[in-house]
Amino acid sequence: MNPELFSEAMSEVNDKYYEEAAAYHCQTRRGIKFASFAACAAIVLAVSLATVWKQFPGQLVPQPDNNPPITTDPNEQSNSTEQVISLCINEIAAPDAVMNNINLSGDDFIEMSYEELLTYFNASLPITETLPYLTLQREDFGVFRSKDRDIYYDGNSIVFQNSDGSQSIHIVLSKVFKHTYDVFDLRENELRFTNINGRELAIFHYKDESGAECYYAEFAQGDVALTIRSENVSAGDYGKCLKALVGKTQQSGGSVHSITGEIVAIDPYANHIGIRLDEEQALEYSRGYGIDLPDGQSADEYSLGDRIEVAYTGEPATILTIWAQQLVEITLLP
Repeated sequence: MNPELFSEAMSEVNDKYYEEAAAYHCQTRRGIKFASFAACAAIVLAVSLATVWKQFPGQLVPQPDNNPPITTDPNEQSNSTEQVISLCINEIAAPDAVMNNINLSGDDFIEMSYEELLTYFNASLPITETLPYLTLQREDFGVFRSKDRDIYYDGNSIVFQNSDGSQSIHIVLSKVFKHTYDVFDLRENELRFTNINGRELAIFHYKDESGAECYYAEFAQGDVALTIRSENVSAGDYGKCLKALVGKTQQSGGSVHSITGEIVAIDPYANHIGIRLDEEQALEYSRGYGIDLPDGQSADEYSLGDRIEVAYTGEPATILTIWAQQLVEITLLP
């Protein structure tokens, strides 16, 4: 993806932009699950002050049934007796660095305290209670709001870290503006899911350029998107964090889900399509989904305006994005 690309979550894009987004082509490389459709919709925000947001979700690399050892001070590990979740790990290569540049106006920034931020997202982040060796690192947060657009950017990165900075949990929260531009090279074709509180989530693992062991997951909680990345935290402690953060639901393991909507973008180069969910299925800020098509199925088979039903397993592997590995069937509707 070109570093100068500006993206806005598809759920935030006005209808008049859908056709323009459809004509835009993302660049991709064979064999890599590239940025989801929403990242391909290049919508430039008019601003007075350019600001580069560098809090994009971290890169990961988990592996099936392999929880690599992490060398850390045993005094800085959780001694909770709570049952550890067995993670089904997806190994990925360390992703290419992807910078999402977006222009923001400093005049639009509204500062929030940590407590006000959690109230805004209606969220609870019991990380220090779950892993007492980690503490909150900063408390200056906020959103961007203009008279014309109300809140148009609300991505906030929250970091919990140990005393020497060697272990950490990074959480990104967003609602109005969801980031859907991850670049992951899945080591195996199968995508595996971990059942956490009744939900089926894709958990990833990788080793970053500094040698840190990283676990990563992203999911939606209502209309709020969360990305959870760790550095040098054991798989067991990472699982405890997810269990504390993921809202409980009731569903059967390996279940197939379906969504219906209208195709609003087609990218034959990245072999993606973008759909706008039917209104009764979508939340206010989560109406646009990207669909990664598998080999043997081409985006050229579809047309703008087609109504389709998409069946898939697990939950969207990354925010508002259904990966080819979890796609079951796409059915054209009358």
